[in-house]
Amino acid sequence: MRLVLVLLLISAACRRPSTRLGATLTPTGQASRPVSTTPLPQLADYSSALKAGHELVATGTEPFWSLTINPSKNRLQFSTLTGDSLTTAVPPMTAGPDGSFRYETEAGADRITIQFRPDSCVNAMSGQRYDYRVAISYKRQNYAGCGASLRQVALLQDIWVLKTLNGKPVQAAGPRQEVPRLEIQLTEGRVMGTTGCNRLSGRVKADTRLIQFGPLAVTKMACLDESGRTEGDFLEALSQSLAYSVTNGTLTLLRDSKPIMTFRKVD
Repeated sequence: MRLVLVLLLISAACRRPSTRLGATLTPTGQASRPVSTTPLPQLADYSSALKAGHELVATGTEPFWSLTINPSKNRLQFSTLTGDSLTTAVPPMTAGPDGSFRYETEAGADRITIQFRPDSCVNAMSGQRYDYRVAISYKRQNYAGCGASLRQVALLQDIWVLKTLNGKPVQAAGPRQEVPRLEIQLTEGRVMGTTGCNRLSGRVKADTRLIQFGPLAVTKMACLDESGRTEGDFLEALSQSLAYSVTNGTLTLLRDSKPIMTFRKVD
């Protein structure tokens, strides 16, 4: 009987959480921040397309086909698994009043017509979301699929200095402090910068609407007073998927359609 009682006491002690261990998990004097458990949405990876300089991309199934338009190289490439492929100079674009646009050109004895129409479109195989429905006519065959313009995404690739955070202007907290800064390199899928106190680096991905940062590695210098509060709010904001817009050298990051950070481009 005594042996049974001893075993029960040992079992209860093993199940009781250690307050000493819990104290080591939250540094003294540092406020704990809630961690979002909402999974981040899966974003398309446009790094290779951006690295190649493509401005428009499109793809479809049944049959499988792909299209890239690269104005900087003056090259339009269309290919299918059935062997109907074409590489030609980029023809003039004709824009419609509804935001649609089209390309049309002679291709040897044939003619290719490409129509981009703004509409939410999801690839049936990958589940990836696009901003355009694309229709292509080539060699008496019609192809349907989804496409995206990477013009806005490409504008993210720059060095950005934080101007406002949660509606308040941001300034260096002291003579040895910096203003938070991000250098976004989507072609490499990487971001570097500073929180204003510590250096940061990590992964970044963006599609035509959202940008995601992380995981991020941050150095461990002690950030006191205002610089510490700014760093905490800055990193917390970067831990979520954010909508973005780039206009006149200003990058705005939004959550629930509300701006939470603005940056200015560094020349």
